[in-house]
Amino acid sequence: MSAIAAALVNWNELWKIILSALVGGTGVVIVFALLLLGISRGQTATKRATRYGLYTLSGLCGILVLAVAAIGIYAMTQKPSSTKPKPKTAAATFAPARATEHRGLTTTLTRSDDHKVERAAAG
Repeated sequence: MSAIAAALVNWNELWKIILSALVGGTGVVIVFALLLLGISRGQTATKRATRYGLYTLSGLCGILVLAVAAIGIYAMTQKPSSTKPKPKTAAATFAPARATEHRGLTTTLTRSDDHKVERAAAG
């Protein structure tokens, strides 16, 4: 069973996907939590240097979160488009029949294609 999985799964690429999901998912959440923690602790800090340090940490975390969001939006807009499928040709084209009368003989013309015209005499 593992031989089949080894042939079907590109483990190197799968590892890259898992790592980027962990960094992109949990890493950004942790940095955003540090932003909120720095703001809340900075509001209650008694020393000026501590307050400025926490606000600086919050600002850097905010810049990082915005940068990751901008990179994600850029990556989504620059995604290569998929190829358009080829249009399917119809097996048969149906068109209404029209009848013409010439010298008392009724002829029905049926157009099944632009180049083919079938004539059937009714009589």
